[in-house]
Formats: sequence, structure tokens, C-alpha cells
Amino acid sequence: MRRTKIVATIGPATATPSTLRRLLAAGVDVVRLNAAHSDMKTHSNNARLVRELASELGRSVGILVDMPGPKIRTGLVEGDEVELENGQEFVLTTASDDSIGNARHVSTTLPDLAQWACPGDEVYLADGAIVLRILESVGRDVRTEVVRGGTLRSRKGMHLPRAEAHVEPFTTRDALALEMAIAAKVDFLGLSFVRRAEDVERVRAMLPKRGMRPALVPKIETAAAVDNLAGIIEAADAVMVARGDLGIQMPARRVPLLQKEIIRACNMAGKPVITATQMLESMTRSPLPTRAEVNDVANAVLDGTDALMLSEETAVGQFPYETVRMMGEVAESAEDSPHEHLHPAAISAATADRVAWAVAHAAVQAAEDLSVAAILCPTRSGLTAHRVAAFRPRMPIAGISTAPQVLGGLSLVWGVQPLLVPDNSDGDQLRLAIAAARRAGLARDGDLVAVVFGSTGPRAGSTDSVRIVRV
Repeated sequence: MRRTKIVATIGPATATPSTLRRLLAAGVDVVRLNAAHSDMKTHSNNARLVRELASELGRSVGILVDMPGPKIRTGLVEGDEVELENGQEFVLTTASDDSIGNARHVSTTLPDLAQWACPGDEVYLADGAIVLRILESVGRDVRTEVVRGGTLRSRKGMHLPRAEAHVEPFTTRDALALEMAIAAKVDFLGLSFVRRAEDVERVRAMLPKRGMRPALVPKIETAAAVDNLAGIIEAADAVMVARGDLGIQMPARRVPLLQKEIIRACNMAGKPVITATQMLESMTRSPLPTRAEVNDVANAVLDGTDALMLSEETAVGQFPYETVRMMGEVAESAEDSPHEHLHPAAISAATADRVAWAVAHAAVQAAEDLSVAAILCPTRSGLTAHRVAAFRPRMPIAGISTAPQVLGGLSLVWGVQPLLVPDNSDGDQLRLAIAAARRAGLARDGDLVAVVFGSTGPRAGSTDSVRIVRV
């Protein structure tokens, strides 16, 4: 069984019921809805379609709404595209955001650019394809020199390292996306342009006070986020390594090492982590990936990532089904390779719930010593399965719950197979867990299983018991 989860973005190439069904059947664990594109009604309909198809397939599939965040863009240009040449002067103007640009100047959606632009700073246009070096600010204009030229089209992404300090991270479109996500009862929210832990907590304060709430997944995509990584991980429910923007915010040569650093920090904190951006990008147009991409996917698994994400490959690609299959095969192969994993035991003594972490650790140790068939985690909140998975046991983990949304939240967690059981008022967790494991083929007569659970009571998430049972 593949342990690493696959997150796939839904777009024009995969939004039809037949194509989406095929994608889920290929092994997608979490569907990503990118709120930066399309309208909220379309995303809401797609969320409903994912749930219907997953139910027909007998699977628990999570839904992640990726919040758009503040997208800094250039304005319109003549003929929709112009060519910028190396060494030429080019002006970024904030005098008007609807003026028509040309090969000498373009407007920008960042109104205060001239006030804080510093000579020598670099500006990236067309999502990093074009590089400018700032010369000086003159009134509301910023004079630059083109360091790396290229084709500039209308309304393309614009990046300035550390510009996040001057930009409000939560926009009007974010508010609409949040409203849609809550109404659709999605499992995860991807938070854009996060700079510090307070950005995560601000969104958490906007969530409903009662019932199941989406898990918050800040994207590490800014230099400020890297500087404040420990606090962001502590505030997060999961984390995304957004390598695309990260590679623009800082030198690309640092991104591979930052990926390892972020994954390591998440592993030690027991928080799920997604590795994203251009993992199998060539498969957007080709039925086969490059060798370098296969290497990239395998290395992310060996680094300890919980999940791998596909963006354009499944949103607009020509081979979405083949891409998911390929990613699954590469991940499964990498998992079979012996490699060390960092456990969260080193930091458990500093956590608020030391007993729960200690019980999860002890359960995995006992399960390994006894070579049990599976570790069963009856859970009301999903936390028991989260904690067990953080220690990366060799045997399957079953996250067992009566609540479909709890299982949706487990769809991102490494190695956890979400299993739905009927609501049973007699509270016999052990019997329900073993029956669910049997149905899923995780345990047979005579097998040993480890059952990890919390005592009955009002407080969900209080893992405090483990039993070794012969089926």
C-alpha cells in the first residue's frame, strides 16, 4: 500500500465527472481547488462532485481549497505582449493601474511600490521569467534595468523579495473563498502569503466556533515565512512547501535545502507536510516524465514528505490519469527503499499533550516488536491517527471514525487509511475497529493488531490507551 498521499489540482482538464472519477480511482487522496482561478460557484460544485464520486468509489477523499492571497501583477500591455531586452531601461509605474504598457513601461497593482523600492533590489516579472534591477524611484515611478529579458504579457505575476511586509495577506477574494470553503465543509484551507504565525491564527479566528473546521495549511512561499518557520509550523495543522514562489523569493539554489529543512521541521513537530510545484511538470504535455522529475518525487518521499502535489499536470495537462499513476508508482518505489525518518519524540516533552504522544510512540514500538498486521486508531478528532503516523510504522494504519469529515482530514496524513464505521451508541470501540479492519482486508483471523484510542469522555483527542488484540 502506498503511504505517501497524492494531492491533485482540479481544472478544465479534469472537472468532468468521468475524468474526475478516473483520477480518484487512480489514487488521488486529496483534491485541490485553486481559488485563484475560476469562480466560487464552480469550486463549490466541484467539491460536491468530488464527494459524490468518492462515495460511489467507497473512498474517503479530502478537499483542499487553496486561498488566492494577494497576487501582485503587472497591468495591460499593447497587443497583449511586448519583448523586453537585456540592458534596456524599463519603468514600473503606480500612477495608474489601468494604463496601457509597452516596451518602455508598465503599470502595477502594488500602489506603494515607489515608496519602499530600494536601488539594487531585483523585481521578477512574468512569474520569474523576467528580472529587473531597481535603479531609483522618481515620484510614483520606479526606474529599472532589464537584467534578464523576455516576453511580458498582460496582467502577469510580479514578485519582489520581501514585498510581503508591505502587502495585506488576506484579500476580498480570500474572504469569498473562505465563505465558500466553510459552506462546502472542505477539509483543508491552503493559506497564501503567510509571513508569521499570526497570519494563521487570524484565519483560524474566522472559522466557525463549533463543529468540524477545516485544517489550516500555510504555504511556505515567502522569505519572511522561512524566517518564522518554527512559529508557523506550531500554529499550523499542516504545511505546504510551495517551491515555485519560494524559488523566486530567494535564490533557486537554496530551495532544495529549504525543502529538506521544512520537511524535517514538520516531521519533528508531528505535522503533515505537502511538497508542491512542478513535480512532474513535463507530463502536462508528455505521457512520460523526465528522469530528473522522477528523482525529484522520490527524493521528496525520502525527505519525509506526507504528500506530493500536482498542479498544472492535472488541472490543464493532457495526461492527468497517467501523471497520478506515475507519481504513485515512484512514491511507492521510494518508500520501499531503506531510509531514516525523524520522529517527533525529541519534542514531545515540550508539547501540551505529552501523554498522548507517549502512548502513540509506545503503541508503534509495541506494534513493531510484535509485527502486528495493522494499527487501528478509532478516533473522534483524527489526532490519534495523526500521532501514530508521525512515527512512521511499517504496518498499515487505519483511521477509524463515524464522522466522514474526520476521515477527510486524515486523507493527507502519511500511511493512514481512513475507514468509516456506523455510529454505535454502545461505545464498543474495539469491536467496531476490528470489524472495520476485517472489511478493509487489513486483518484476518489469528492476526495481531494494535488498537490505539482515547478513553471515553468529553475531550476528543486525548489518546491514552493501547491494546494488543488477536483477531
